[in-house]
Amino acid sequence: MARSVFRILTANLILLAPPSVAVANADPAPIAASSGVTDASIGADVLDLGRKWLSGQSDARSRLEALATDGRSDAQEMLGEVFNFALKDEVAACAWFAKSAATRSDGLHNLALCYENGGGVPRDLAKASALYGQAVGRGYAKSMCALGNLYIAGKGVPKDETKGAALCKQGAELGEPNAQTDLGNLFLTGVGVPKDIVQARRWYELAAAQGQPNAQFVLGQIYWNGDGVERSQAKAAALLEQAFKGGRRDAAPLLAKWLFAGWMSAHVRGDLSSLDAAIGYQKVALSSANDKSRADEQALLNLMQATRSAAEKEKL
Repeated sequence: MARSVFRILTANLILLAPPSVAVANADPAPIAASSGVTDASIGADVLDLGRKWLSGQSDARSRLEALATDGRSDAQEMLGEVFNFALKDEVAACAWFAKSAATRSDGLHNLALCYENGGGVPRDLAKASALYGQAVGRGYAKSMCALGNLYIAGKGVPKDETKGAALCKQGAELGEPNAQTDLGNLFLTGVGVPKDIVQARRWYELAAAQGQPNAQFVLGQIYWNGDGVERSQAKAAALLEQAFKGGRRDAAPLLAKWLFAGWMSAHVRGDLSSLDAAIGYQKVALSSANDKSRADEQALLNLMQATRSAAEKEKL
């Protein structure tokens, strides 16, 4: 299954690995322009130029564009993903995806996303579904559940929840974490498949193990409430912390309350670390609160801060 060029690139940047190590971690496959490019091929030179571009080297972009203009579809895909995810220029991104789509399934998938979301091109769900279908025909797992979700919603294709669920299962069985998460949702709600909490949890577990934050969030709630499993708030909290790090800010209120309750019930005198963590999560919860819940979230934050002040005085 092909990985996102941009995710490989940014993962290496975040880790701040030396260039030789970063390229090695990406499993690059140098490509001759005349030999064609397979779906998973990402040239070491393309990764290096992408890294340099994002790091501010002025000539890296022009060198990458020269490779893309010469027909290197891995360079075209890299340009599309950098424009899309880093520079937020959807028009340029979709133009490059249109070029890479001729030989790359990830380019097909990303171009389909352009038409599904109407970013950079006019929204066209029928065209999006057709492009996803082409990628599915090439065996691209990410596109399977993307197309499946269109069938479930009846967008761009006739509504067919059973067919949509089958496509999501196809992608999930190939190990695609988003498909596994969506399939878990379908089993949880009984859409296109029989409602089955055991099956739902199975697919959430598989996706969560791959770092899918939505799966981690739902699975955390399952363990928090003991829905079909032995209740474990400690395991739930660990999953919710991972989900929060992955972008699920709505995990913050649960984490704040759990940490605060734990600190209040049993804590080492003078150890304020878990209380400070609770306050940090509660500040996030307050910043995300709607009008109805804001006063309650503020009151809880005030209580936490007052508790901390009192605990700090006890140390003196």
